[in-house]
Amino acid sequence: MEKKNLYTTHLLILLVLINLSSSLNVPAIFIFGDSVFDAGNNHFIKNCSVQADFPPYGSTFFHHPTGRFTDGRTVADFISQFIGIGLQQPYLEAQIAVMNGSSKEYPSNGLNFASAGSGVLQGTNKDWSGSNDIFNYFLPLDTPKLDPDAYVEAMVKEVTNLTDQIYKVGARRIVVFSLGPVGCVPARALLPAAPIKRCYGKMNAMVKKYNKGLESLVNDIPTRHPGAIGVYGAVYDTVQHLRAAPTRYGFSNVSSACCGDGPLGGEVQCGKEGYKICQNPQG
Repeated sequence: MEKKNLYTTHLLILLVLINLSSSLNVPAIFIFGDSVFDAGNNHFIKNCSVQADFPPYGSTFFHHPTGRFTDGRTVADFISQFIGIGLQQPYLEAQIAVMNGSSKEYPSNGLNFASAGSGVLQGTNKDWSGSNDIFNYFLPLDTPKLDPDAYVEAMVKEVTNLTDQIYKVGARRIVVFSLGPVGCVPARALLPAAPIKRCYGKMNAMVKKYNKGLESLVNDIPTRHPGAIGVYGAVYDTVQHLRAAPTRYGFSNVSSACCGDGPLGGEVQCGKEGYKICQNPQG
């Protein structure tokens, strides 16, 4: 499966399935999403062009590239450490180990299915995320077959289908994160119609409509799936709150990518020829 390399900054947000054996114990997490959660699955996908298995990725925590699109840990890693379980292995890596006999079974602490560049819809290489779908809607490659409202409805329908599927195989604690403000990512510099000095309003309007659909979906989970609990992560509001008062959280620049090049650092991927990196990536 080939995925086009379009991003230098990868936005929230995806879908995490948490399997709880009791109300106080979290033995495993099963993660679905894009580059925000990808722990290295793309490294095992033949001919995949969306990669993070080269420096400076991984430089500040693991001290070597792991396939994560960050200098250290992903959101999923922080969640796992917070609840006290080991980091989830990329599914494709675990699958290879089981198939070649080096491991007898899959890890007991869950698996990470996230894949950078993936999306909710089939045309975006489905792996249950969403930010890439909306970004791709604005690419000047093809005329969209659906208007924005219908496109968002199709995305919500796909996520609904996923929650149905994972419920059938035993999921009872489902956490769905909203998308962040995709119209504010530095990679919007790749879009001819996108403004540089402000966020792309049309894109964020789609994001907010999609998030509203996700929140409604989560609220319906207990009714739709008896015995299940749904939790909605309001990432959009959280990110916008941080953007409005960056210094309060230790940031001096929330407009440009720390690693990349071109306008907003959004035209050249981190680690690729010509990239630049900010002085204090951990700050």
